[in-house]
Amino acid sequence: MPAYSTKHLEPMEYVFMTSFIEKWSAKKAEKPKAGTRNALEAFRLRVAQQKDYLEEYERDTAGFKKWRSTWFQRVPGGFGVSIGRDAISAGDGLSYVVVDSAKEVAEFLDDLLQHAEHDVGFQKALENNRARRAAVLNAAKAQSSATKSITAKSPTKAPRAKPGPRAGKSKTNN
Repeated sequence: MPAYSTKHLEPMEYVFMTSFIEKWSAKKAEKPKAGTRNALEAFRLRVAQQKDYLEEYERDTAGFKKWRSTWFQRVPGGFGVSIGRDAISAGDGLSYVVVDSAKEVAEFLDDLLQHAEHDVGFQKALENNRARRAAVLNAAKAQSSATKSITAKSPTKAPRAKPGPRAGKSKTNN
C-alpha cells in the first residue's frame, strides 16, 4: 500500500483519513476491464434493452423508429421475434417465433431470460456465439491493421518512367 504524507492534515482530518483507509482498504480491488462480463450477463442486459424498446414502442407505435435495433419486428398477424441478432438457437432449433401481440413479445422475452438463466446448454450456446463473434471481430481488426501497414509502406502512386529514345529496328534495303 502506498505511503501517504500526513504533514498537511489537521489532527481531526488525519483521524478521518486513517479511519477511511482502514475501513475501505479491505475492499480494495482492481477495476474490471471493459468487455469482461460473461455471456449470460451480456444477454441479460440485451434482453432488458429489448424490453425497453418494447415499452417505447407501446408508448408510441406510430413514432417508433428503432426497428433496426430490436429483436422484434412487425409481421403480418403480429410480431416476429428472434433470439438475438445472430439467430441463436434456444434449443431444438428454436430461434424465431411469431406472436400475436406486444404483450406476448414481453412474455417471450421474460421466458427467454428464465431459460437462459437455467439451461446450461443455452448458456453454452451464448458463450460459443460470443467466442465466434469475438473471433470474427479480431480477424477483421487484424486484416484492417495489416492492410493499413501495407498501404503505409507502399507509395500511393508508382513513379512514371521517363520516356527515352526507343531502340527500334533499323531499316535496311536489300
